[in-house]
Amino acid sequence: MQHSGSSSEVEASTRPGTRPAQAVSAPAPGAEAAASWRSLAEALVARHGRYADAFENLIVALIVLSVASIGIEALPDLPQWVQRVLRAAEVLIVAVFSVEYLLRLLVAPRRFAFVLSFQGVVDLLAIAPFFLLGFDARWVRALRLLRLLRLLKLQTHYLEATVAERTRELAQQNAALETAQALIKAELDAARALQLAILPARFPARQGCDGAARMLPATTMCGDFYDFLELADGRIGVVIADVSGHGVPAAFFMAVARTELRDVAAQHPDPGTCLALTNRALCAENPMDLFVSVFYGVFDPASGALRYANGGHNPPYLRHADEEIESVSGQGGPVLGVMSGAEFPTHTLQLQPGDRLVLYTDGLTEACNAGGEAYGEQRLAAELESHGAAAPAEIVERLCRNVAAFTGAVAQADDITVSVLARGPA
Repeated sequence: MQHSGSSSEVEASTRPGTRPAQAVSAPAPGAEAAASWRSLAEALVARHGRYADAFENLIVALIVLSVASIGIEALPDLPQWVQRVLRAAEVLIVAVFSVEYLLRLLVAPRRFAFVLSFQGVVDLLAIAPFFLLGFDARWVRALRLLRLLRLLKLQTHYLEATVAERTRELAQQNAALETAQALIKAELDAARALQLAILPARFPARQGCDGAARMLPATTMCGDFYDFLELADGRIGVVIADVSGHGVPAAFFMAVARTELRDVAAQHPDPGTCLALTNRALCAENPMDLFVSVFYGVFDPASGALRYANGGHNPPYLRHADEEIESVSGQGGPVLGVMSGAEFPTHTLQLQPGDRLVLYTDGLTEACNAGGEAYGEQRLAAELESHGAAAPAEIVERLCRNVAAFTGAVAQADDITVSVLARGPA
């Protein structure tokens, strides 16, 4: 029967169209055992293991029990049964510590480095006295003192847990801070875009004149502003202003001041009256006690006459067609937002064909280089004398590049705004 069965099996395996059976290799028992031990190790001693917290609490309790037993063993005339209990407890404690050491060694990414690490050495010394005391030698008895090193083991457990907890807290706080900073930055960027959007992008189209302006904030938001107003009878309002300070508060006050001046300018043709009424409105609603310097002029392209009033602002420069530079002076009033009843005289200036009126904020002249030297009004006047015959947009561009080259890598300390009004040739 056995021979017959063997022949049929051979025939079936060699029969045409029949595929030989493939042998299925079973995993080695040693590999399964290693995988099981590693799974157990990750569950017990891994930082985020399934039973890691419970196992950690067990280790801490055994450390405390072990240290307490050292004090009990030091008592004289201990009964035999107490000595046997202490001995059994020591065996149990060392067994658990040994298992813990092997499990940590098993899950360590670099096992040799773990053995030589501070935690590895402490864990090893926590169990070494028990095994070394197996030798029957009196001097080895002194190694019992090494059991006190289990206090270090307790310290490493608490230190590791504390560091891990503080690291998690710090990571959470950093993540929250980064989220808050990103939100603030997004809001400030949106506010900056809105602030730039409310300023005129181009000069009003009028025959016989042209203009251009640029604002360079020192921070995300800007306290400076410029404006070109289209008024009745073809006249053009020219504004440049500088709010105290910079940043978000100055930007809000800038928006309020610009709105107030625009509303008043549409109803009152006299520049001095416009500044007086705007000042009165700003003094009435100024909870942060900010102020703003303003130069406001009304230009008539047909005659070339400029009627203006100055509220504590830098006098503009008038660059004549013959390259002569003149400071547009005249009695002015104080800054707006401080004295409710302040008055602002109105003056008249005649622009000839080819003249350029250059308005600026003090961020331009007070910009400093690495040596602490300010750009100054002399450099501004010299630049206008040399290149002031160009178109307004080109003059603005040259001044901004000239100041940037002068300051170099020094961070901008104040907002910079430049505005140019030009009367065309006759």
